[in-house]
Amino acid sequence: MRPTNSITLPQEIRTTGGRVRPAVRTVSEALGLIDQELPAELRSLPRWTFAKELLQMASSTGSKKDVEIASRQLRQALSNEGWLVE
Repeated sequence: MRPTNSITLPQEIRTTGGRVRPAVRTVSEALGLIDQELPAELRSLPRWTFAKELLQMASSTGSKKDVEIASRQLRQALSNEGWLVE
């Protein structure tokens, strides 16, 4: 199992809106975005709690499939906020 900070997402996720970092490249960055950059009222929404659970799972398993699934949910949550660069 690799340390969390070395698990790279399948592709860089670019964001807009200025509320969160402009790019997310790793599982660690994605978890930091959720834990430290999202307002509390967003962080508690199901799309974000689900994304965090999937990212934590990907962090613990290091499985390529788990990382892909977590990345997909993160993209969906960002898209729902209007923050995803397509």
